[in-house]
Amino acid sequence: MSYRFKLSAAAMLTGALLLSGCASTGMSPSTPNNQVNNNYQLPQEIYEGYWAMTSKINGQAGVVSFRDGMTYNYRFKCNADGSYQQVAVEKYKLKPNPTAVGLQYENEPVFSEIKVVRLAPKQVLMLNQSYSDPELQRVLPDGQEYAYIYKPTLEPLCSL
Repeated sequence: MSYRFKLSAAAMLTGALLLSGCASTGMSPSTPNNQVNNNYQLPQEIYEGYWAMTSKINGQAGVVSFRDGMTYNYRFKCNADGSYQQVAVEKYKLKPNPTAVGLQYENEPVFSEIKVVRLAPKQVLMLNQSYSDPELQRVLPDGQEYAYIYKPTLEPLCSL
């Protein structure tokens, strides 16, 4: 998979937010038998509904959903009349590690990591995404932040 595709696909996934007082820190609670899971976990509220990107990537509107240990990244073409068509969907495995959640396409190595920066449940989500590729790390040493708005159904923000 080309890095241009990875960056575009990765961009479709992530969004930018600062942790609010009521948002999860991303650290996992205790596991059964009082064992502590030291892997970063996405807040449970992120798994509810869909998250529509507030900016377009390569002219397409993105929507993300998180479920079943995966993230689903939907891309839409927005028409001048306000209608839209889904043009693609990409799936990535969520791979928690001690500092973030890795994204893995099929059986390839993890190519990036995401962290919640801010979450207001059923309102707004901001994610920071960093990349494994040395060239992308050089260009984006602090990663990228992406903003999303909550949607109860699969619907892009085409009016932006």
